[in-house]
Amino acid sequence: MSIIKRILVTGGCGFIGANLVRFVRARTDWDIRVVDDLRSGREEYLEEEPVDVMIGDIADRAILDQALQGVDAVIHLAAQTGVIPSIDDPTRDFKGNAEATFRALDYCRGRGIGRFLFASSGAALGDVEPPLHEDVVARPMSPYGAAKLAGEAYCSAFAAAYGIHTVSLRFSNVYGPWSSHKNNAIPNFIKATFLGQPLKIFGDGSQSRDFIYVDDLCEAIFLAVTADDVKGEVFQVATGVETTVLELTEAVQGAVGTSTEVEFLERRPGEVYKSRVDISKARAQLGFRPRVGLDEGLRLTADWYRDNWLRSNIASDS
Repeated sequence: MSIIKRILVTGGCGFIGANLVRFVRARTDWDIRVVDDLRSGREEYLEEEPVDVMIGDIADRAILDQALQGVDAVIHLAAQTGVIPSIDDPTRDFKGNAEATFRALDYCRGRGIGRFLFASSGAALGDVEPPLHEDVVARPMSPYGAAKLAGEAYCSAFAAAYGIHTVSLRFSNVYGPWSSHKNNAIPNFIKATFLGQPLKIFGDGSQSRDFIYVDDLCEAIFLAVTADDVKGEVFQVATGVETTVLELTEAVQGAVGTSTEVEFLERRPGEVYKSRVDISKARAQLGFRPRVGLDEGLRLTADWYRDNWLRSNIASDS
């Protein structure tokens, strides 16, 4: 394995980035540099961490050039996130995802940076018959999914053409601490339950997802970026457990310790209906073993919201 002394985490002030920085700091002596434009991330998420934080957009050539100085590996988490926003503004999505990923890869090529990990998504596959796995023919249903698929393709091409050790990880639905700014199911359900507000479900609640706790995801990232024999590969990263959205509402209310009503709204376009993931390739080639079950993960997440998000909201209202 090539020696890693310093990594760059793009989008490192976001939900996954903040958790990943803590995960890496606890397990390695690597220097960590973060670059984030703070569109959705929060600089305060890392204020107590000994990391080099650069504020800026990786679309800015000068920022990206500076951020890559002395780096051995790049973990590319920065993205224009969300299926619905991509449908509303596909041009913005393309620039923040497909174009940004290509630019980061090309700069790595020019500077001889040998390792690049790309945060892809199950959205790249589209609404296919479960279980989702790496051999399924991808048919994205949204510009977001298409951009993630394009990023995977460029990673494969740069591995073959230039020898960069690229790995693409298709993240399933990730949850955990430091996610209060996110606008997806688990953060929204936890916040609404704490506030006694209705839990809004788009559809009848029978749609399903594979929810993975963020520490398990960070383990997969770490395994992939340090592996030697997976250049150009794509891996599904999830738990292999399917949960309906209606089941999720019950689990969230159990974790918070209170209940509230559920409100059903019209299903939104572009969203996958069923998602059950086969992680056998990640198990076999990365040694990936998710450890945190949904009930435990939701309890840990709810505890963080109670100690951080809820207290700050109470303080701001008093």
